[in-house]
Amino acid sequence: MRLRFKVWHRQQRYTIRQRPALNSLYRFGVGVVGTLMVLAGMVMIPLPIPGPGWVTFFLGLGVLSTEFAWAHRVTTFMRRQLHNAGVLTANVAHAVRSRIHLTVDYRSGVQYLRTWTEHQHLFARPQYALVAA
Repeated sequence: MRLRFKVWHRQQRYTIRQRPALNSLYRFGVGVVGTLMVLAGMVMIPLPIPGPGWVTFFLGLGVLSTEFAWAHRVTTFMRRQLHNAGVLTANVAHAVRSRIHLTVDYRSGVQYLRTWTEHQHLFARPQYALVAA
């Protein structure tokens, strides 16, 4: 279904591109809708509830990037930067988790060793002294 819609949309877009006046009108409409979404997103970003401002902003950029090369470059750059930030965050989180596990393992190992050495006297064999007769 999604592929059918994609093919249908590309066919419609191809027919619109064949007519210069209709193409200009279509690009203008996409520019207006995308710009309004970006501006609405920028207005909503400082709201105390997280999410709708950034979502609207990025959706507006996505709408603009369907028709304008500069918006496509901005969207591609932002996606690449977000991916790199995600990889960096994952690496830092992995390093922190590894350090925590190493610390816990070290401390629990030391605790185990202390407990073991403290209780060794309970299992010590009695020492028999040779008594000279």
